[in-house]
Amino acid sequence: MNKKSKIRNNKKSYYQASAVIFILFIGIFVGANLITKDKTYSETENRILATKPNFTIDRLLEGRFTSKFEDYVVDQFIGRDFFTNIKMSVDKLLGRNQANGVFLGKDGYLIEDFTAPNEEAVNQNLQAIDNFSKRYKDVKQYMLISPTSVGILKDKLPYSAPVIDQESYLKSYKEKLPSSIKFVDTYETLNNHKDEYIFYKTDHHWTSLGAFYSYEKLAEDMGLKKKPDDYYNVQLVSNDFFGALSSKSGYDVKEGDKVQVYIPAKNEKYIVVNYVEEQEKSASLYSSEALEKKDNYEVFLKGNHPLVKIKTSAKNDKTLLIFKDSYANSFIPFLTNDFSKIIVVDPRYYYEDIDKLMEQENVNEVLYLYNANTFFSDRSLYPVLNNE
Repeated sequence: MNKKSKIRNNKKSYYQASAVIFILFIGIFVGANLITKDKTYSETENRILATKPNFTIDRLLEGRFTSKFEDYVVDQFIGRDFFTNIKMSVDKLLGRNQANGVFLGKDGYLIEDFTAPNEEAVNQNLQAIDNFSKRYKDVKQYMLISPTSVGILKDKLPYSAPVIDQESYLKSYKEKLPSSIKFVDTYETLNNHKDEYIFYKTDHHWTSLGAFYSYEKLAEDMGLKKKPDDYYNVQLVSNDFFGALSSKSGYDVKEGDKVQVYIPAKNEKYIVVNYVEEQEKSASLYSSEALEKKDNYEVFLKGNHPLVKIKTSAKNDKTLLIFKDSYANSFIPFLTNDFSKIIVVDPRYYYEDIDKLMEQENVNEVLYLYNANTFFSDRSLYPVLNNE
């Protein structure tokens, strides 16, 4: 055998061996993922992970099973926390002021970046919202898409941070909405209070104060009864909340956030909170057990759930349906004096018939309540509204 033939054979053997090792590597990972017990919570990212969706032929044909299964596979990938931690460590060693999409801002603020909207998802949501509003012409409908800290706390961002203008996208979306949907613009509201504690420093949510200012704007647009200034008692329930952004970025945060809840000054309010899928009921909108966990934000309505039904002592026979993300969790307590019943749907986890729910609960007002980051990337709302 000549020298060239030997080289060719060696290369062939090398490629074959590499292919076998690669296939074995993939096989080991696939096998490990199959036998490893699913995790419900990521300590590194400080969030609930996607769980395996229930399979039915209808859900597969609708496309909702596939999208949720993709989220499940990504969240439950073995070694996810390990690889996430490696990336965060490299970013810190390189002295970057942005890690995992989180800016290291001034005055201890960690600020989540805003990415350009997924135009396909935005257009699908717009069409679904338009169709839904036409099906329910007699139902008043409102939309509140809150700017996040990156859109309001610009003075806290690192110098020359490459941030996309969130406000312009909110304005553009407002103009595209059907006239049957009232857009509740809270950008100016929050901007007027930007020097106050309206966003957590270590988490991507607004604080209860930020939610309260936004509620006041919603109440104005909805024509709700104005509350007296002394209507709420503000209670501090946590002094050391280290939120999702501290976990996601890996930055060494010295001081935790404060978590406050707003309690009506008169405690005669009647509340029944029904977590439908979990088959649990509570007489409070707040969960003290969450204060023993890492994610103190779960003090509000125990976090996210597919369907929550809230009965209040309001004597007006008004039922509000909310399509929401987690920003709504700290917002909903302000609405309990305005509606006798509040139905809360998180489209990310909801599979049931939305038209049947509308009829059964006799819904007469609808509110879409999201933050801009979630809403502009969301793909779960349109199949729920279309009943697909």
